[in-house]
Formats: sequence, C-alpha cells, structure tokens
Amino acid sequence: MGLLGMVLAGLVAEGAARLAFPRWKEFNAERVQTTVDVAGHGPVAVGRAGFDGWVAQSNGDFRAHVRINAAGWRDNEPAEAADGRLWALGESFAFGWGVETEESFGAIAARALGMPFYNVASPMADLIGGQALLARMPSTVHPRAVVLGLSVETDLRDYEHPPEIATTPPHTATTRLKNAAKQSALCTLVAQVIVRVNGSNDAPVAVAPRTVDDNRIAAILESSLAKIGQIRAMVPAEAPFVVLVIPARDELRNDNAEYRALRLGLTERLKMQGIAVADPFEALAAAGEGKVYFRHDGRWSAQGHRLAGEAVAQALTPTSP
Repeated sequence: MGLLGMVLAGLVAEGAARLAFPRWKEFNAERVQTTVDVAGHGPVAVGRAGFDGWVAQSNGDFRAHVRINAAGWRDNEPAEAADGRLWALGESFAFGWGVETEESFGAIAARALGMPFYNVASPMADLIGGQALLARMPSTVHPRAVVLGLSVETDLRDYEHPPEIATTPPHTATTRLKNAAKQSALCTLVAQVIVRVNGSNDAPVAVAPRTVDDNRIAAILESSLAKIGQIRAMVPAEAPFVVLVIPARDELRNDNAEYRALRLGLTERLKMQGIAVADPFEALAAAGEGKVYFRHDGRWSAQGHRLAGEAVAQALTPTSP
C-alpha cells in the first residue's frame, strides 16, 4: 500500500471511529479552558466562554456536565448575578471537577446555609491564580461569603522562591496515544482499549509522597499564608471568609508526616490570624479514601464533596449574616 493509500485508510478509520464513538471529545479536558490576562495579575486559566458539554475521565471514573457562561465561570448566570451569593474560589476541587455543579462542596455548603451559590474557581488556579480570579469579578458585585478551597498537595508552596522547572520525562507509547487522542477519535478509542487490556485501569491513582524538612515547611506556610492574607484583603471585610483545607491524598492513604505537618501547621496559623478554617480530614478518613476520591483521579467524588461542604457550612454558621 502506497503512502496515499495509507493516508486514505487512516482518514476512513478516523471517520468510522467518530461515527462509532461520538463521545471521544469528552476525554480532552483542555477544551474546557482557556487563558486570559488579568490586569495587574497576569495570565490565569478560566473556563472557555460558551462551553456546554460533558467531561469524562478516561478510566471511567466520572462523566460530568460542564457549562461555562460568557464570563468564563462555571455558572448558568452572568457574573453580575454573583452579587450576594456564597462564592467558591480556588482550583479543581472548588471548580467541582468530575462532579455536577450542585454536587460541589460550595453548592452543598450554600444550600445548607440557605444561600445562593456562585462558582468563582478554575481547575488550574493556585493562590496567585485565586487573586486573579477575584480581580476578574465585576466591581459592582460583592460576595455574601467566600470559601477558598486550598489544596495542601498543590497550593502550599514557597511562592517567593518557585522551584526550577523539571525536565519533562520521556513519553511512553500509552501517553503518546493519550495526547494524540485529544485530536483523534481513533486514537482515543485505541487508548481506551489499551488501558483496559494492559490492566492499568484496575490500578488506583498513584500518589506522590512528599519529603520536606522542618525549615522548608515553615517557609512554605509563611509564604502561603501571605497569599491567603492578600486574598482575604480582596474580599469585603463584612463578608465571612473560610479556608477549606483540602488534605493530600497521601496523608489519607499513608499518613504522610510532611503533608500532615503542612495541614496542621496551616490550620493553626490561620486560626491565629482569625481566619475561619474548615478541615474535613477526620470525616474523609472515617469514610475511607476509596469512597471520597475517584479511583483513578486525584479529585473528590460526590461523597468527598458532600463531607467537605458540610464542614464549610459548619465553619461559616457562627459568622454567616
């Protein structure tokens, strides 16, 4: 078969795969987001305006509907409608990645408190990104309360001394297929077959252990606390503000000492600064890692969000207007 014949055969196979597997685009999470520049804060990832579709995990853990409004928020109403609502700010947990909007911890807390809800989160936001997200909101709208979702695993770091960018490791055949699958229904289908045949679909998500000396932990906490303080200063003083501490999965699974020290150190310091804290670790641990996290994804299942939302509501109850 000549080169032209191979190309034609590939195009026919791609077309057939798109007809047989119409959901193939759901596995490409990148299509949900875009990057915008926020004056004074730089670039930040937000939702792609007008996106309305499904997002699925390649191993089958979840399939959730995501709707992004014209302003780039995961909400049906425009940003101007956010006035007087409970805002969920933060990264992928606050965004509710993998669950429906009403299942996210912010929506659950808002219902428990009898408040309307608005999602002001982005899957890629750290604490610097959180400042940019707040700055994007219209100056005419103000929250009734704010919950900041803060991941111990990804958001706590020394922001004044960013780590060197690591060299990207070589891609395996499977990862190359998964990357190609973002643009190809045929590659998506092949990748789905591979993960089911080679047994990788049966293995739970790997967790990254963390080893940090005591001095480094102190620097990480102080730097992160400074960023949280800057975020708090952007919220109206009369609006209740709570930090939801999202524990590292490795602490639940292996009782990782460094992650535990970061979580407890953060909680203690926030309370000393008069900032309300919701720490759902004990509730999550009691339910079990397998129940509160997706098997192949690092985010919470609907049950994990429910427990976290209840913790947020409890932390906000004494201060809610």
